[in-house]
Amino acid sequence: MPTKLQVYSQMADHSTEWVTQGRERWTSFLDTAARLYKYPFPEQLMIFAQRPGAKACAPLETWNDPMNRWVKRGAKGIALIDTTSEKPQLKYVFDIGESFYRP
Repeated sequence: MPTKLQVYSQMADHSTEWVTQGRERWTSFLDTAARLYKYPFPEQLMIFAQRPGAKACAPLETWNDPMNRWVKRGAKGIALIDTTSEKPQLKYVFDIGESFYRP
């Protein structure tokens, strides 16, 4: 049984192939990527693959403290593959379209 990391790695590979198969697909991806310009291409692709309509994504810590917004319990994050360390691992970001509330 594949691990979550393997599943998301396969999703990234499949998404790359899917996005490059036509003009409409590519422009759809670029619409999402334009809103998420601070993320590198592989992360933009992962966000697009999981939530094509994402508006603004950030880690939980960013939403909580600087933005004073809180992710509701049970909200599903968007998995990204973090390759900054020797061993790749998953990190999660949340879209503003998720269920947020302000204290």
